[in-house]
Amino acid sequence: MSEQEVTFYIRPNYTGDAHTYAVGTDENLYPGELNDRFKSVKVGRKAKVLAWQHDNQSGKYREWDLDQPDISDIGGLTRFKVVESTTLPIAVRLQDLTGAPDGRYSLKVASYDVGDTVVRSGDPEYGLVGVMPEDGPPVTTAIYVRDEHSGVYVAVGAIYFVWNSSTKSIDVADASNVPENLDYSRDGRNQFTFKLTEV
Repeated sequence: MSEQEVTFYIRPNYTGDAHTYAVGTDENLYPGELNDRFKSVKVGRKAKVLAWQHDNQSGKYREWDLDQPDISDIGGLTRFKVVESTTLPIAVRLQDLTGAPDGRYSLKVASYDVGDTVVRSGDPEYGLVGVMPEDGPPVTTAIYVRDEHSGVYVAVGAIYFVWNSSTKSIDVADASNVPENLDYSRDGRNQFTFKLTEV
């Protein structure tokens, strides 16, 4: 295995049949005999894995840039991308500050790179909405907050993400189209929490 490859194993602790993938791979294991079969992964020094539980890039999402002797916490690996280690995924979640029950609102983020990603209020998991290589091109996304009871969109807008070369992190370059009732904060280098303040 080279520094720009990852190797998945069908058993924990790097045992069982091995399958190696290079940087640039975008793999959907469903349907197929390897769907939900991988149990551990070795990650090359110049590689990173972006992984999803389901084939449409939904369910649990994980990032692995180090060897993982047990990846069972994802609940079964179905979709993954192998990217350069310096690539940062852009991930979001939704926090509802209106007092409604968890799951009442959903945030859909649409981007060219990933497609549509939907996260629900109250879910602590982040959803991947884009990937940005070091000094890569900006990522523009459309954002929609929907009331799951009425079907009405309570916030619609857009947000523009860029690479910050001095901090090696993702910044919001243009928030002028973020709806007034939707605040956001950055959590770490590449994760963002959107906060619905009113409807």
